[in-house]
Amino acid sequence: MMSRFSIRWMLLCLLSLLLVVVPAIAQDEAPESVTVIDAYGEEVVIEDTSRIITMGGSVTEIVFALGAGDQVVARDSSSLYPQAVNELEEVGYVRTLSAEPILSLDPTLIITIEDAGPPEALEQLEASGVTILVVPSADSIDGVVTKVETVAQALGLEEAGAEIIATIESDYAAAQELQTEMTTTPRVLFIYARGPGALSVAGTNTSAATMIELSGGENAVTEFEGFQPLTAESVVTAAPDVILLMTRGLESLGGVEGLLEQPGIGQTPAGENRRVVAMDDLYLLGFSTRTGTAVLDLTYLLHEEFDAPLLTLLRADGRFNTLLDAVSAAGQMPLLSGVGPFTIFAPTDDAFAALPEGMMDGLMSSTISLQSVLAYHVLEGQVLAEDVIALDGQTVQTLYPEGQLGVSVTDGGVMLNDSVMVIETDHVAANGVIHVIDAVLMPERPS
Repeated sequence: MMSRFSIRWMLLCLLSLLLVVVPAIAQDEAPESVTVIDAYGEEVVIEDTSRIITMGGSVTEIVFALGAGDQVVARDSSSLYPQAVNELEEVGYVRTLSAEPILSLDPTLIITIEDAGPPEALEQLEASGVTILVVPSADSIDGVVTKVETVAQALGLEEAGAEIIATIESDYAAAQELQTEMTTTPRVLFIYARGPGALSVAGTNTSAATMIELSGGENAVTEFEGFQPLTAESVVTAAPDVILLMTRGLESLGGVEGLLEQPGIGQTPAGENRRVVAMDDLYLLGFSTRTGTAVLDLTYLLHEEFDAPLLTLLRADGRFNTLLDAVSAAGQMPLLSGVGPFTIFAPTDDAFAALPEGMMDGLMSSTISLQSVLAYHVLEGQVLAEDVIALDGQTVQTLYPEGQLGVSVTDGGVMLNDSVMVIETDHVAANGVIHVIDAVLMPERPS
């Protein structure tokens, strides 16, 4: 018979063994994983989202909107929104990738679009063992919803995804409501431009045609699918009421004047009436988190019976994302879509980026200071360029009670406070006017 001391010794040994084995078992437990259906209907098991590389502007936008931007270590060159992505390393263009620079960053997950390539690069990435999630393409509101749901599920952020989807659907519903009041169905010609010698027009089954139709317009070209080179004859035959481009495309032609010099453009109703609409590239054709508002804004811009509000002009331009984020954080969005009128001196994203390091973060963390700075950029009433010039040598009161702007006219143009240049004028909206400036105006003592 075993003595009680022997039994006790055995129990102590067993306890010691458990203390060694149990932590080992805990360490060997597999991390929680998520199974997601990709664009090809195949299951993708995702176990680690700590180091993400996003490829394709739409998926990058979704990941950041979900609040997972701090897990992204790199992005492709087509990923330009939000502004924070510009601080990330770039791994090439989504359609002309090379595996080596991507793998050198040791990603745990690559999220990309169906158009990624070439196939050899993707095969090399897959052979390395890194998890790749190809997100379904989206050329519809339902497709955008599926895209958001897929990425949200992959990152375990379904609740945040549901909020994004609710916003998309709400904004799209607002666009549909606005379209009940439209009295025209303009013929719209979408031109893809990357310089005077590289222009093509969009036919059927294109994302541009979809956006035109979602916004209550009629695609002016239905004779072919996809894109074909622009010719004078085809443009004149299309007889568009409106010509639609992406902002960078219009810039590559030298603006509206450069566009009108292209073959046949000046002979169309759109050319004769200078009915040209340009929208930020990703905002117009990204089919991502902002598509609902993009449809709403394009509805305003395509139909002459509607006067677009200040908010639409700022969103469509693409250069004012930081300003819009600040206005939202300060709770001042109603001002941009309200009755007005107001005059806004609008700093570009580059202007905000030029602020001393840490200043913008400090402003965004203080609602009161942010409201003061933003109010210092706004005048009550519609003050057009000619009115501003007439204020030469004077000061004008802003919506910031303690702040006035000094106006001076020089050979170089209009200056505010002797340091900020007005670089564009008279972007007229239904509730005011926008003048673009090259720096951020700072009141002497923001509250």
